[in-house]
Amino acid sequence: MDRATARTLSAINRCFYTERAAEFSATRKGTWPGWQRLAEVLGAEGLPSAARVLDVACGNARLGRFLARTRPALRYTGLDGSEALLAIAREAEGLGPAPDFIRLDLVEDDLAAALGNSRFDLVACFGLLHHIPGSARRRALLETLLGRLVPGGLLALTCWRLARFARFRDRIVAWERWNETAAEPIDPAHLEPGDHLLPFGSETGLRYVHFAHQDETAELLAELPCETLATWTADGKGGGQNRYFVVRPSAD
Repeated sequence: MDRATARTLSAINRCFYTERAAEFSATRKGTWPGWQRLAEVLGAEGLPSAARVLDVACGNARLGRFLARTRPALRYTGLDGSEALLAIAREAEGLGPAPDFIRLDLVEDDLAAALGNSRFDLVACFGLLHHIPGSARRRALLETLLGRLVPGGLLALTCWRLARFARFRDRIVAWERWNETAAEPIDPAHLEPGDHLLPFGSETGLRYVHFAHQDETAELLAELPCETLATWTADGKGGGQNRYFVVRPSAD
């Protein structure tokens, strides 16, 4: 995908998460059922009690609060592109002794530069990949995150399995409709298969989302220097909305 198209898609989501941050956060209060399995995997893999955690696309930091229930000494860093959501996250309690937050646009900004020399025991990338435009950018993001792990560190991520459910497929908004009023129209020829607009709540709250095909994320991880330690499906109606992966960088 060309950079201009990626930037326009990213701007659609940036606008949504700026204007609808409070409404979005209000629907994201509870924990995901799949996190219980995550906790079991992290325990089995020996995640330290004072783990250094990077939560990419942290939103209101609810994942951090969940992790801190069993690891109250964790050192939490939340990263998000929405300053409005970060403002909500900063007010949250139960995020360890000294939580840190970074505002960063994963399309416009340099993630590696923003992280400096920081390394983490756990990097979480939940509810994000479907918002990253272009397969090459998704691959590059995961490669960067793998490179930020300490030896033995873990990367946990999810794939939102939108394409499997009619309730999501039936709500897709045509790009032609978007282009009728858009200041920056999108040429559908510049999109990749599975790139769509999906409303949040009412149809006035549109987001760019990528509908990954069944094995897309597994195939992406297979291209990277990592080994999959665990994978499972959970969440949503019917319990299969997200597919989880916990991976570790391959030994040299």
